[in-house]
Amino acid sequence: MAKRRKRNKKWISWLIILVLLIGAGVVCYMVWDSYFRDKSEPDSSETENSGKDELDKEKSNDELLDGQKVKQYDGDDPNKAQDLSGAITYAGVNGDELMIRVNIDQFLDDGKCELTLVRSGVTVYSSVANIVGGAMTSTCEGFDVAAGELGEGNIEINIKISADERAGLIRGEVNI
Repeated sequence: MAKRRKRNKKWISWLIILVLLIGAGVVCYMVWDSYFRDKSEPDSSETENSGKDELDKEKSNDELLDGQKVKQYDGDDPNKAQDLSGAITYAGVNGDELMIRVNIDQFLDDGKCELTLVRSGVTVYSSVANIVGGAMTSTCEGFDVAAGELGEGNIEINIKISADERAGLIRGEVNI
């Protein structure tokens, strides 16, 4: 009987392992190279904008957000308006305090919000808070008034906002 010769198939497994290692190395190199290439080489748009003043970019309506131009969709740019505008975002009693929160349509670094609460034509409360700037708009620091001092019923809310030689009036109403 003739002896069958056994073939050594170890070289096939070594060849497969070698091909997999080379493939993994190529993939790692490509990922690593593209990651560092993006950070070290500036875009053509970055090169074009590098001469502009950063302050002008912040105050313009055409601000860049993650490399894209922010578009004004509805109406004129509120930051260029002569009058300040906004809205009362919350007015209600929470516990034993009347809480009033205001959003201002314009971006402002500083200024004042003057709150006046009126019932039947008579001022029952007044207070002043600072304006705080946000990302694209601003807000008043907020008003927390002891509800027990105001009594029950409808109260008219008047908030005069003023900053940078501009002013505006925000009106609302709350029932205590």
